[in-house]
Amino acid sequence: MSGKQRKRSRRTAKDNGTRMESAVESYLQWALDDLRIQRLRLHGSKDIGDIGNVFFHGRPVCIEVKWTQTMNAPQHMREAIREAGNMDSPYPWVVQKKADVGLTSINKLGQQHAYTTPETLDAMLALSPPHIQAIIKPEPLGRKKTMRLITLQEFAMMLNDGLSLGPDRED
Repeated sequence: MSGKQRKRSRRTAKDNGTRMESAVESYLQWALDDLRIQRLRLHGSKDIGDIGNVFFHGRPVCIEVKWTQTMNAPQHMREAIREAGNMDSPYPWVVQKKADVGLTSINKLGQQHAYTTPETLDAMLALSPPHIQAIIKPEPLGRKKTMRLITLQEFAMMLNDGLSLGPDRED
């Protein structure tokens, strides 16, 4: 493989990451009806996640976004936990591109993976309304089952405290 081909494939992976971050930003802006949610700039060794201005009961939520060939959930979760520490967030999350699910519609975006630690999910569910607690049925994730997997839509419903997703409509 020539240097030019390697550079092109690297740029493609980076472009995919940027597309995924932009899609998650747009989805959460829509779902939570909050245009203050935005992609973050890199902060070097003090990185604080990929999506900012997301809060749960007044506390910041650290969201790391991934589009990788393989779902290296343990590594991605460690990164999210480290970055949550950098921003003093008790809520580290990873949003991962789901294989064979596009980014072209609200419905498809809502199907993307969202995962965190059992402790984080339990803490957030404890603060969520009962109907959200009843809806969200996480799957164990990882070889040692040390993470909990839900959809981006379920994650947004929890962040939105059980209210309908999307802007309020006056018909």
